[in-house]
Amino acid sequence: TPGDTASPTGTASPTGTASPTGTASPTGTASPTGTASPTGTASPGAGAVTATAAPFTLPNPVTEAAAVVDDGKILVLGGEDASGTATNQVVSIDPMAGSATSAGSLATPVTDAAAAVVGGTPTVFGGNDGSVTDRVQTFTNGTSQEIGKLPSPRQNASAATVGGKTYLFGGDDGDSTKSDILSTSDGKSFETAGTLATPVRKPAVAVTGTGSDQKITLFGGQSDNGASDVIQQFDPKTGQTTKVGTLPQGLQDATAFQLNGTTYLAGGRNGGEASNKIYQFDPTDNTVTEAGTLPDGVVDAASASTNGKAYVIGGEVDDSASNKVTEIKRQ
Repeated sequence: TPGDTASPTGTASPTGTASPTGTASPTGTASPTGTASPTGTASPGAGAVTATAAPFTLPNPVTEAAAVVDDGKILVLGGEDASGTATNQVVSIDPMAGSATSAGSLATPVTDAAAAVVGGTPTVFGGNDGSVTDRVQTFTNGTSQEIGKLPSPRQNASAATVGGKTYLFGGDDGDSTKSDILSTSDGKSFETAGTLATPVRKPAVAVTGTGSDQKITLFGGQSDNGASDVIQQFDPKTGQTTKVGTLPQGLQDATAFQLNGTTYLAGGRNGGEASNKIYQFDPTDNTVTEAGTLPDGVVDAASASTNGKAYVIGGEVDDSASNKVTEIKRQ
């Protein structure tokens, strides 16, 4: 769902240039060591956000996890731990209580998976458990089980839900990049719903638009030619995917989320460097502009939004798995 968005070199078009309102304030300036200060902000402007360290951290560092919102709480599912091994940990973030605690475990440890709430149940699709897997796992009340299989093994995909259907975008089978878009209503049976205009791994995805005009927008990702700057949009009504815009630069391993009706894109990697930028997406002309600055450059983070705030969770900071959680709110 729009608030549940969990979880990639190209030439920027003029429309992708960041606006002056997105310039980071002094508090977001990197320290001499290159590490961002604890607070990142954007100068005042429509859609500007403030990003600060949350008053809690994850129990353990994790990167390449997936996240969904379930009953007002955020579940962080699987990922890769500090040793580089797939984990089965599930962490529950309770923003109202200001806590992040263990909530149980997945049936199978998995990293680089996609996740969504399917029929009211948090569901994890594919990923890597030592090799690329086709497993579909659910997680309910602290317990997990395998309920089905994808048509073929897939990792590094991204998921979004519109109109009661969950769609899986991109990813790979450990070798080739996948272009087919899968859809499911129950996590057990799958159909081919369309084809990506630009096949990518780990695109950042978010549901944009409202009502019957909802579409799923994909930002960047890793194409076969490197980090992609393409903004793609999938229309569930027609099954068509079209290129609608470009990012300021190629960006992979970023994360996207909605906050108070606005879509944002955060972190990721470009030119080999971790990004600390937060962009906002304007659906009227399919452009992005800078809206804020993360405390740290981060790649492969999960994200989700609930109760009027968004959270960027874990990921890789300074080339290591992180236990940090960043809280983002509108100015």
